[in-house]
Amino acid sequence: MDLTRRNLLIASASAVPGRFFGAAPQAAEASLWYQRMRRCAQHNFNEYDPQTLEIGKWVEYWSSLKLDCLILTGGGLMAFYPTRLADHHRSQFLGGRDLFGDYLKAAKKAGMRVVARLETNWQHEEILKSRPEWFQRDEKGNPSPSAESPYVYHTCIFSNFHAQQVPAIMREIGRLYDVDGFFTNSWPDTGAPRRCYCVNCGKLSGLGKAQFLEAYQDRVMELCRQLDAVSREGRRDRVYNLTIAGGIHAVQSIRKLAEIGSWITADHQGRSGDTPIWDCAQQGRVAYSTMGGKPVTNVVTGNAGTWRHSSRGDKEITLWLAQTTASGMVPWYVWLGSQPQDNRWRETGRKYYEWLARHEEHFFNRRPVSNLGVVFSQRLNHLYRVPSATNGGYGSRRTEQAVPSGRPTDYLQGLYYALLEGRFVFDFIHEDNLTPQALGRYRALVLPNIALLSDGQARSLRAYVDGGGSLLATFETGMYNEAGEPRSECALGDVFGLRQGSARPGMASGYYYGNVERRHEILSGFENTSWLPLGEHRVPVQADATPVLTVVPPYPRGIPEMVYAHARAEMPYAGPHSEEPAVVIREKGESRIVYFPGDIDLCAWRSGNADLSRLLQNSLRWILRDSAPVRVAGPGMVELFAWQTEPGFALHIINYNNPNMTHPWIREYSPIGAQQVSMELPEGTKVAQVDLLRAGQKVHHRQTGRAVEFTVPGVRDFEVAALRIG
Repeated sequence: MDLTRRNLLIASASAVPGRFFGAAPQAAEASLWYQRMRRCAQHNFNEYDPQTLEIGKWVEYWSSLKLDCLILTGGGLMAFYPTRLADHHRSQFLGGRDLFGDYLKAAKKAGMRVVARLETNWQHEEILKSRPEWFQRDEKGNPSPSAESPYVYHTCIFSNFHAQQVPAIMREIGRLYDVDGFFTNSWPDTGAPRRCYCVNCGKLSGLGKAQFLEAYQDRVMELCRQLDAVSREGRRDRVYNLTIAGGIHAVQSIRKLAEIGSWITADHQGRSGDTPIWDCAQQGRVAYSTMGGKPVTNVVTGNAGTWRHSSRGDKEITLWLAQTTASGMVPWYVWLGSQPQDNRWRETGRKYYEWLARHEEHFFNRRPVSNLGVVFSQRLNHLYRVPSATNGGYGSRRTEQAVPSGRPTDYLQGLYYALLEGRFVFDFIHEDNLTPQALGRYRALVLPNIALLSDGQARSLRAYVDGGGSLLATFETGMYNEAGEPRSECALGDVFGLRQGSARPGMASGYYYGNVERRHEILSGFENTSWLPLGEHRVPVQADATPVLTVVPPYPRGIPEMVYAHARAEMPYAGPHSEEPAVVIREKGESRIVYFPGDIDLCAWRSGNADLSRLLQNSLRWILRDSAPVRVAGPGMVELFAWQTEPGFALHIINYNNPNMTHPWIREYSPIGAQQVSMELPEGTKVAQVDLLRAGQKVHHRQTGRAVEFTVPGVRDFEVAALRIG
């Protein structure tokens, strides 16, 4: 049978898991040890550790965490074993000791797998003298030293250091020790690639921004394939562990790396500045969208960021660990050095890992439970320029220069916040995975200013809508091609129902309102106002549909005496009404479309305006026809993850209801009250019992057909409701 989107929507969940359940992950080779690990840790050595590290005491601690795998620093920047390789700098304090080898043997005796960590980004100045061609250079030909340790220099990935020396180090370690895998720390770097002017990079000097990114990514892929092959020489189950970082802010394609990697580690250790608490969960969504059923670990540090030898605090660490497992990743707890003056991190890790080990069976996930997909873009981070902020408000001067409005990820962040407030269950979809198989799992998709779309991606989205799928899109979605070049018209203009003019209209800037022209479900809760805030920047459009909201043209917003929407002697103004739609709403068969021509999502994030978030939530419920496989009603701000697991199902509720939700760290928990849960399960599924794993208690449940209902009495930090199928 031709399984169209319409078939997916009307078929039973038991016959077509894609209705509410993401497709099952790729078939995994269960015989490979890293497919079933659930607890990892890492001991980062510093150069002085060979003088002081007591292996027995450390192995005793790691054993108390019931680890499946321990990552130990082996070599790269410096060797912690008696290397015989030329140009492989030894720790100056190693002496006659084999720190790495002795530690490995002790850990293996205690039943742990051991992975060798290699630092490949930096090399010592003595190597610069003997192998100058290995190093990154600036335009003047100078090497790039570390700011803190100026005797250490940055390597270039186009040099033979990465192609020859790193494989040689791996081969030496693999020959000398019974190591189970290799991990290259902080490499590959998924951020924006830096230009290098060494002898190896001369051929890249004339490439444009998009071309350079492609060339850099090709080199990364080449090296990763090589290292993956080297790791398996002589032993099939020895694995090369790729590292990714950046989450939604990453530039280089994580999806391409996932095609190579059998096991990927997200280096998402903690937060600082204005990073929201859900940053770790976002990383998990990014990882799952690219890796599918392959293992993904997340590095969780016990240290306090800049203060590397001080603990981060048990409540912040615990929530980070909870997000790691809730989002489908495996925790990887890390500490630096062998003489911690602050040991508070130890008990935090031990408590969580012991709890995780007791309930391990409920963390083997088969597929997510969701009917909503959120597209995220990495090209946007590199090739899209966020419009500059509009001058205005108190204190502005004509001579002031506009400042950037924010990062490209702010659009997704605003949408994400609305999804959490609305308590939606959802998945991420990578921009390079807009295939019928991936899209067909979802009743609706969200495109938060996915400005860069190729013709092929646009065709996939058009086919999805033609098959009955629904869309919510914002701002400049589809206004550029995949290289970041402006299109003459929107790639999805026909999908949104726009009337194209002779040329694409220019962007209009200025904070504006939407005037309510007629009532609609997306305006639920806005009965006592005729104007709604909408955004700062917009793309003026024309549409055939009768508008629900029209644009109120911007007018002065700063000096109180000047804030009015009428003409004045000094300034012409057309009046507080226009024919320009502020939102385009249409239905096409089974499909529902909502398109906001303005940056409603970015403004929702940067302003914190609750009306913008509610408008997005209402729009999501409308395109979903208010269908949801999981509903959780109750007080507080939470994030939800629902999985079909090996024993049945698991619902994770993470409590973000905290004054430090968007500014670290969590000082004290703010417990929330009873949460009423309703889940719709596949036909024929019978729930035998529901256990709250964090609270350590069983709760009464009621099942009527496919619907299962129960109450979680309260959530202190997080809770996992495990539904066992009988």
